[in-house]
Amino acid sequence: MPIKWSAVKVRDKLDEIEEIFRSIQPTLWQIREEVTELRQIPNLPGYIGQPATMITDRVERFNEYMKGYVERIRKLIPQDALKEERKALEYGSQQPLI
Repeated sequence: MPIKWSAVKVRDKLDEIEEIFRSIQPTLWQIREEVTELRQIPNLPGYIGQPATMITDRVERFNEYMKGYVERIRKLIPQDALKEERKALEYGSQQPLI
């Protein structure tokens, strides 16, 4: 039974999401670096250092989560449906005359 949603559109949208993510990664790494500098301020109290450490942790986890979820969605796309849809798009939308 064919799927009713477009596997190609899902794959293309994932490509767009990955591209956006790649574009924000430098900003995320800059945040991590700034927080690292904040944590190196002499005599910084623990009640400031601890939440700052959490920021670094969250940035790194966000990076891992994004990559993981995109990859998980990619694996859920039925490859046979993707191939069939690509083939149909290659030949156009004209119905066979048989």
